[in-house]
Amino acid sequence: MLLRRRSLLAAVTTAATLPRVAIAQAVPELQTMRSTAKSWIWLAEDYANAAGHFARAGVKVVSNASSRGTNIASLAGGGVDIVLGDPGEAMNALGQGFAVRSFVQTVARYASHVVVRKELLDAAGVTEASPDAARMAVLRGLRMGTTGPGAAPDNLLRWLAVRAGLNPNQDLRLVPIQGGGPGMVAGLQQKVIDGFCLSSPSADIAVTRAGCAYLFDMAANPPAELNPYCYIIASTAERTMRDKREAMVRYVMGITMALRAIAADKAAFKTFAVPFLELDPAIAERAFASNSQIYFNDAVPNPALFAKNVEFLNVSLKSQGEAPLPSSLSFEALFDPSVATEAARRLG
Repeated sequence: MLLRRRSLLAAVTTAATLPRVAIAQAVPELQTMRSTAKSWIWLAEDYANAAGHFARAGVKVVSNASSRGTNIASLAGGGVDIVLGDPGEAMNALGQGFAVRSFVQTVARYASHVVVRKELLDAAGVTEASPDAARMAVLRGLRMGTTGPGAAPDNLLRWLAVRAGLNPNQDLRLVPIQGGGPGMVAGLQQKVIDGFCLSSPSADIAVTRAGCAYLFDMAANPPAELNPYCYIIASTAERTMRDKREAMVRYVMGITMALRAIAADKAAFKTFAVPFLELDPAIAERAFASNSQIYFNDAVPNPALFAKNVEFLNVSLKSQGEAPLPSSLSFEALFDPSVATEAARRLG
């Protein structure tokens, strides 16, 4: 990976300001899990690894992908320390009695995009520039690929359908597809689905290679209610937080340095992101212009966005005939912001 000289110098300066405890102690290792191997929504962690931010914070991070829509259950076995995903997954787990703590935020847009066969959008006279209501109404009668019930793409399609006055269980068909982006593109090519909801670069590949167009680019042109939105967070089991708190603080130090670097030097981030995601040159410029804007500048969880998470998830739960989240599920019950606050304090 190539980084500009000023980025490297900034990194060295940052390392010089780290507390001795982050450098002198043994380097702990953390295993993290996400749904897919490569996506813009995971890049804060990947950039922290590739640019050496985790190393400077004094922690080794091994990233794993499950090819599943939900992963919180993997925290129960102890082989996974951290799960990256949307707050809805963690909220559902906490509401069901699983002792989980979320502690860092990275993505500030609901950056799972919705793509549909272009011929269908042309027939409806709709483009990604059309009003929200017109775009949502297009979903009627379509077969839309998701990563499974309870996962973020499924929740978003349900929310969009409800907003359009549709019944997501009757007026469209939500089709669980395994295999991440390649599975979704294969589903399009085999005429199993008419579109899907997934993050970039999978959405971009569907546009360039599978005859799709954007219905909702959720990074550049989301519904107003979802801008901003706390979308990707890191969560761990309560016992892991207790037993490995120092490692968690170092993890967030690395994430914080990566978020600051993304905000400060977009050119260096682009130099990393485009080859890392293996973006086709035909989609690289648009993909970067859109998705490079999705990250929080501050890793400390924001309580002001929590109510929006609850409201959004309750729409999805109601559409499935399930009870709303319990009123006891508060920001304080789910998040431990002190980890990110301590990381920011150490970095200065």
